[in-house]
Amino acid sequence: MKENTLFNQKIKLIIENLHPAPDEISFAIINLKTATPEISGFNMDKFMYPASIYKVFIGAEVLRQIYEKKHSLDEIIEIKSPNDVDKNYRLFPKLTSKDDRPLLVEGDKVTIDYLLDLVFSRSDNTASNVLIDLVTRESMNDNIIFPNNWQGSEITRKFLGRVKEDEKYRHLDITVTCARHLVELFYKIETNQLVNEWVSMKLKDYMHRWDRGGKGGLNLPEFKDYYRKGGWLEVNHYKINFIRAIKNVWQKGHAINRWSNDVGVVTTENYHYVIAVLTLTKTKWPWVNFPLKKFSREIFEVMN
Repeated sequence: MKENTLFNQKIKLIIENLHPAPDEISFAIINLKTATPEISGFNMDKFMYPASIYKVFIGAEVLRQIYEKKHSLDEIIEIKSPNDVDKNYRLFPKLTSKDDRPLLVEGDKVTIDYLLDLVFSRSDNTASNVLIDLVTRESMNDNIIFPNNWQGSEITRKFLGRVKEDEKYRHLDITVTCARHLVELFYKIETNQLVNEWVSMKLKDYMHRWDRGGKGGLNLPEFKDYYRKGGWLEVNHYKINFIRAIKNVWQKGHAINRWSNDVGVVTTENYHYVIAVLTLTKTKWPWVNFPLKKFSREIFEVMN
């Protein structure tokens, strides 16, 4: 895929203007309107924590196994501990439309289709855990990660404390990925090349169910269509230990770490592109966030 170095320079200026620590961002974009798709970015190969974005890899392998008749969307799965990690709705971003579906608990029996819908419509961690165990991390790596040359983005953990992990996974590093791998992932989904057309189309369908009233991630009013997967995590030391937080501010200059990530496919009347951004903001102020919307706006305008 051809790299647009001129656009790289414009992106660099945007990022340096918006992020106080440009090294804490990985960004990539693929322009699908050019005769040959062009990739551009900034720190495209920098590996960072993706938060919930890597649930797309889980969904891809689940659907691959369903296509291979190893499972079916109607198959009933029982929820078992310690996979039932979601205990209250505060774990999820506020929904613009009320989600009345109860949180999954041990003993519940639901279909794989229902689990996939929860994974993509509200980023449900319990559903993700259950599906990881169903298809296995080894199979995700062997059939999705490695064949696409996305080494380094292996799925290595679940969403629970290491003491509750399977013994062979307790001491592995957390999952990381980079913007290049994510735009390539969504490029293959958009062009129906991730495993095959059926798997790609099903992933698009599930990701279109994310309902935030058009407010999610990098989405802008000008986007005619934007399916996406976001990822967000905050480690706020003020909430853990106030004295330690003040000490961190004094020694390191920050007491809060925020990962704010988004990846998706933009379609408008004149533009069609895949976009992925991974950011880490280290701050001492609770109200400081990376401005995803402003960033998306500036990228959208420079596409001209």
